[in-house]
Amino acid sequence: MPKEFTINDIAKEAGVSKATVSRVLNESASVRTETKERVLEIMEKRHFSPSATARNLSRQSSNTIGVIVPEVDNPFFGEMLRGITEIADKYNYTLICCNSDDSADKDKKALLMLKEHRVRGLLYTPAVDYTTREQQREINKLLKDLNAPIVIMDRQTDSLEEYDGVFFDDEKGLYEATMALIKAGHTKIGLLNATMDRVLARVRYKGYERAIHDAGIPLEKRYIFEGDYRMTKAYKLSKRLLTMEDRPTAVLTCNNRTSLGFLKALYERNERLSRDIACIGLDRIEAFDVIHNKFNYIERDANQMGRQAIRLLNDRIAYPERPLKQIILTPVLRIQEL
Repeated sequence: MPKEFTINDIAKEAGVSKATVSRVLNESASVRTETKERVLEIMEKRHFSPSATARNLSRQSSNTIGVIVPEVDNPFFGEMLRGITEIADKYNYTLICCNSDDSADKDKKALLMLKEHRVRGLLYTPAVDYTTREQQREINKLLKDLNAPIVIMDRQTDSLEEYDGVFFDDEKGLYEATMALIKAGHTKIGLLNATMDRVLARVRYKGYERAIHDAGIPLEKRYIFEGDYRMTKAYKLSKRLLTMEDRPTAVLTCNNRTSLGFLKALYERNERLSRDIACIGLDRIEAFDVIHNKFNYIERDANQMGRQAIRLLNDRIAYPERPLKQIILTPVLRIQEL
């Protein structure tokens, strides 16, 4: 296998320093024209194509922004990425997007890779809560080693409170949705959530619990189901919920995939929304707009979250000493039929 031609080889053949080659790569005006032409001629002759990493290493800071999300195939995070991209293009940023798949190990690998690329900033949705001291120490070291501004998105954990962030008030969203069901006459309200080791599951449960308490309704633990925010698990839990004795007359589903799992189980029983059971889900499901499905949901504008996050990061890059800023976005209840 032939030896890879490097910047050092270019410099040696051109009779210049490695720094001069780097300045040519970065189109610096400080390099004399004849030197630049000689270096470029050698690069062409040797079919030399510098990597993005090599370019970034030759600069004090790159124009590359890292983005880590936990579920790139989830429409919510897809919309978030769209919002980020729309504003990043205006700032002339290049994005490196990583999917952690809700895995702490993939989170760490992504952070190490982004460190090698010397990203100028990071937009980050943590894969997990990082609740133990050891986990917090490890993740905070990885983040600090980036030596770049960081904005946390969507998942607000105690271990990452020192960073700027953009979040939705999910507690308020679940509280208002639960109260809407109560006002519609429901007192047996089920909750399809995730396990309580997840920050958003705890926040969403708190909104539900507070509404039940404020309405003076007994809290029925048997109506609360904890899954993993994935459709397969939600489908299994929903089949249990729908066949239980004295089942709920209404259900809250705590993310879009959970909503799909519930609806799959419901339609398999030849039952329908509103007619047989009421439901309010968290997050819009775009396909339902096409088929005119009267699905009630709590709308969280993920595109807006992405746009706010990249603006916040750009502001932190420009003004690194400004005070900590965390933006809380308000979800909107979209009721079509209960």
